[in-house]
Amino acid sequence: MLPSSTVALAETLSAKLPDDFSRKVLAGSLGASWDSANPIRANLFAAGLRELVTYVLHSLAPDELVKACGWYQDQRPRREADAKKRGAAYQDRPTRIDRMVYATQGGLSDDFLEKIGLDVDADHRTLREMVDELSKYTHMRPGSLVEGDQAVSAFMEAAIHAVLRFHKAIETVRSAVIDLVTEDINKEADAKLTETIVQELDELSTHTTVEEVVADEIRVTVLGPREIEFYVKGTVYVQLNYGSSSDFRRGDGASMSDKYPFSVRMGAAMSDFIPYALEAVSVDNSSFYE
Repeated sequence: MLPSSTVALAETLSAKLPDDFSRKVLAGSLGASWDSANPIRANLFAAGLRELVTYVLHSLAPDELVKACGWYQDQRPRREADAKKRGAAYQDRPTRIDRMVYATQGGLSDDFLEKIGLDVDADHRTLREMVDELSKYTHMRPGSLVEGDQAVSAFMEAAIHAVLRFHKAIETVRSAVIDLVTEDINKEADAKLTETIVQELDELSTHTTVEEVVADEIRVTVLGPREIEFYVKGTVYVQLNYGSSSDFRRGDGASMSDKYPFSVRMGAAMSDFIPYALEAVSVDNSSFYE
């Protein structure tokens, strides 16, 4: 039987996993550890969680994307030289650490992270040490069993905490990137809406003007080798004008203010972090007709 604290941690981790398969692997790993009478339950959990971490890292950091990063390419000469010194063939493929770096920061360089005051090395190190620890218990030998309910729970919670800490590092970097571009994203959304006065707005009045655009939610959807993509949801504040210019001069025109939600996908190159729209802005004007 697992204590509620262990179950709660596992549920938190489950919500952060990328797909149903990874959630099933976590659930299966927990299921194997549930039976107090099973002397290798912690070892079975270790094997399952290690495979889960490996799967998630490969999902978050595919070979071709990792190898396209500037920081990976910069390391190639050194790695090739190291292999030559050892008399080994150079293997041009990402290591587990490379995948951790990409999952955390994509193509952003360490210098850039340092510039914005972030250091995720400790989070990488914690996860790496945890995976090494899991590997030790996966290969069952005398002395590799974790025995006793309290010891098993502590072992499991420490492992889950390490994975959660890594996910927190991913979220922290993305949050910092969002802070950098929020003002420019507001400006770009404002420009696109003002430029186009999209069909959904222009049909509401004789003449619709955009007064203000506010991005209420910005989410990083892709932190790639060279570019970042964002999903932006916000509010556009407008003035709806009814009547021609001569109507307004005669005092027969009318105006009213309103606001509508909008959404748009945007991108930004890591070279300049200047956002641009990847598609037309979508505005939901359904409230106007209610």
